[in-house]
Formats: sequence, structure tokens, C-alpha cells
Amino acid sequence: GMQRIKLELENLSLQFLDPIGYEEVQNDIQKKYGINQNFIENLKQYISDELDRHEIPFELKGRVKTVYSIYRKMFMQNRAFDEIYDVYAVRIILDTVAECYNALGLIHDMYHPIPNRFKDYISTPKPNGYRSLHTTVIGHEGIPFEVQIRTREMDEMAEYGVAAHWKYKEGLSGSRAK
Repeated sequence: GMQRIKLELENLSLQFLDPIGYEEVQNDIQKKYGINQNFIENLKQYISDELDRHEIPFELKGRVKTVYSIYRKMFMQNRAFDEIYDVYAVRIILDTVAECYNALGLIHDMYHPIPNRFKDYISTPKPNGYRSLHTTVIGHEGIPFEVQIRTREMDEMAEYGVAAHWKYKEGLSGSRAK
């Protein structure tokens, strides 16, 4: 549950540790995307309508990547800003693995997938146990965005770790078990 605080501290720290780098990334974002929150909301609505039409129960989240996260990706992976394709992202949370693959097919029908930008961490989980489908597609406005697709259980594990996963499996509430 510390993710929000972590993101805020990273951004604030970068502003002081490398103010020029922070400003450059922030300017790149503004020039290319203008951080349009309506873009995320429009994506979510369009995807929601399609999943509803196919009667797939889901939860949908959207985010804009933080300045620090973009800065770190550029530095650690030696990438130019134009090589960062996940400034915007949508996460689809479903009930079953079969629904995850079905939703992936729907997303690829709705948007143009970017070649070599698909990862299947469900069939081949990361060493830390992370499981999800990731694909990057081009939106109708010509803006690339990432789509992450996973089950509720996978989302709990990714967001809160092994302890939350154990709690999820046991069906425990937030209070201490006696």
C-alpha cells in the first residue's frame, strides 16, 4: 500500500537531485502529449463499452507514468524519450485467465498493436512471480499506450506482494485474524 507515497517521494526527490533532468522530461511530456487526462478517460470509456458489449465483468484502471519513472527508464535502459511507449497505460482486471486472453484479442481488434511490444507474463511469469499480459498499441489519436491485462488475484499479488496474496487466498479481512 506504499506505492502512492513511493511515487510521490521519487518525483519530489528527482526535482531536487536533478532539477534539469526533471524539467527536461517534464517538457518532453508536455510537448509530445500535453498530459491529457481526458485521453485516459476516453480510453477507459471505449474499452469499457467493448468489454460490456461482450459481457465480460471487469475493473479498469488508467494512469499517466510519472516524470521520475520515465527519467529512470531513459537512464537505466539508455532510451530516448521517443522510445518510451508507456507514458499512458490502462489496466484491465478480470476474473479468469481465459478472460485475460479474450480481452487481449479484443484490444488488438480495437487498436493497432506495436510489433515486438507484447509480453505474456501469464504463461511465463517473471522470476518474482509477477503475472500479467502487456501489450502496447496505438490509440485512435495516434498516441501509443500500454495495456496490462490480469486477473484480480494477479493484481493483488502485483500491487501488494506475497503477504496480500496469502490474505487474498485465505479470504481474510484487513483486520488481524484471531
